[in-house]
Amino acid sequence: MFTLRRKCLNLRAARTTRNPTEDKEDNSIIMEKIKEKRTARKMAKVESIDDNKRLNRIVDRRYDKMDKKYDRASGNEKKTAKIEKKYGYNYAGAKEAGIVPDAKGHWSSIGNEGLILKGKKHPSMIKTKKVERLLGNKIVRQGGNLYTVPKKKVK
Repeated sequence: MFTLRRKCLNLRAARTTRNPTEDKEDNSIIMEKIKEKRTARKMAKVESIDDNKRLNRIVDRRYDKMDKKYDRASGNEKKTAKIEKKYGYNYAGAKEAGIVPDAKGHWSSIGNEGLILKGKKHPSMIKTKKVERLLGNKIVRQGGNLYTVPKKKVK
């Protein structure tokens, strides 16, 4: 008990002799480390979305549903164009943004200036929404397109 009290007194004495600017620097370093840990946790959650079995089953069912719609609409250009807009992917916008598929053949969901390249009913849009929510963004419609913006800017 006595040694613990002595340590506390030594710490207090050390604090009073320190320069206030050193305290600010220490606080800023601590805050940076906290932000790094939070970012690492968020990124781990984002990566876990891709491995989520329940979400993958939902996405697979949605791809099956989309394929059936394409099969029913085959031969009718108007219906096919409508389905393509809802369920498709904006490859022209992706190429314009300089996006190329990764090693697995997956194209990125977000283009320049936060433009979402997937149609609003794209089978894997559920994953995009979850990731954007985790990152603190909101999906909004502007000019007929979907965009992702930080929640703080949306009013």
